[in-house]
Amino acid sequence: MARLAINGGQKAIDRPIGGPWPEFGDMEREALNSVLESRQWWRGGYADPSESWVGKFENYFSRFQDCEYGVALTNGTQAIELALKAIGIKPGDEVICPASTFVATATAVILVNAIPIIVDIEPEYYQIDPAAIEAAITPNTVGIIPVHYGGYPADMDAINAIAQKHGLFVIEDCAHAHGSQWRNKGCGCWGDMGCFSTQMGKTLTSGEGGIVMTNNAELAAKAYAFHHIGRFPGRPFYEHHIVASNLRMTEWQGAIAYCQSLRLLEQTFRREANAKYFEDGLREIPGVAPMERRPEVTRWGFYFYHFKFQSAEFGGISKARFQEALAAEGLGTGSGHLHPIQKNPLFTNRNFGPVCWPAGRDAPDYAAVETPVAQRILDEEGISMGHSLFLGGRADMDLMLDAIRKVRENVGELA
Repeated sequence: MARLAINGGQKAIDRPIGGPWPEFGDMEREALNSVLESRQWWRGGYADPSESWVGKFENYFSRFQDCEYGVALTNGTQAIELALKAIGIKPGDEVICPASTFVATATAVILVNAIPIIVDIEPEYYQIDPAAIEAAITPNTVGIIPVHYGGYPADMDAINAIAQKHGLFVIEDCAHAHGSQWRNKGCGCWGDMGCFSTQMGKTLTSGEGGIVMTNNAELAAKAYAFHHIGRFPGRPFYEHHIVASNLRMTEWQGAIAYCQSLRLLEQTFRREANAKYFEDGLREIPGVAPMERRPEVTRWGFYFYHFKFQSAEFGGISKARFQEALAAEGLGTGSGHLHPIQKNPLFTNRNFGPVCWPAGRDAPDYAAVETPVAQRILDEEGISMGHSLFLGGRADMDLMLDAIRKVRENVGELA
């Protein structure tokens, strides 16, 4: 008789696991009602913008991530665009990005008329490879956008050393890294600017939204102007200094974002405690392994939790077959954003729309850009699980481990 659920056996997980997302309560209800009753549904209605819900969110969350300044705005994609504009990007400039990320990391570069140069990730931690960054630098390179992929911090010591050596800016894409720390300091404070998303699935959500952070007062003022139709802080309301859009976050979003930011630390600790327990169990199962934490990663506020599959220990079955068997047992998994972004049709077909690159300057032939480490990890190794699975209790971790262990012990049924 078959034991694996994929062959008709009983499922290892027969109840919901993890926690509902997002988590909310009376704090959020009262905040939203206060916005409603105030009739001030945008921060411009406050004489002191720092007293608005958006202002409270900016001040609290930027300092939580060890940054002095924060500008909240519409979403994480436009946060990267805004940061690039504030830092002075010019048409045709080259900006280095990792292959394994959400596509917006690179499309934001194109949307400001610059050129994304896509490089491989390193095999151990799935983060942008500093050696690949160094190899991709040309006289046209002006900056690097490291992505703290899955919330696991990229090697900011090595990246900043390369940037300093070559005179490059660093804009951290922190869309996955709310609460993460590199050497006891928050992601987002290590480069010139840090960009966060507060989209629905993120570990800090306001449904849609984002925030740009920096410790540089001049960059903060430019970021404010670029999100506020060219206005500078402290100047008359109808005095506009630069061509800019309206990217302001509403008070509705600000109220939710602020309340959710107050929950973030406890949720991060809860996820980490469960993840470490889960990792102890993974180490006891042949053929799977956790992504080990390098000593500089002092807090991992993960968005995706990744672990590693080793086919040879599972009788040579594919990663896809392993995931199919896990899903039948009640444990859904994915591959996160491991798919190399240059394989998307918008890059392979060069569907960029009108761009303003200088004569003689052009983007690479992305169809020919190979990132073999990212491709191998996608095809053979990297398995992701959503952060909300780790908001449950220890019993949920045991069920997840039971599902993996069951597939391993009965892998012969998958041959």
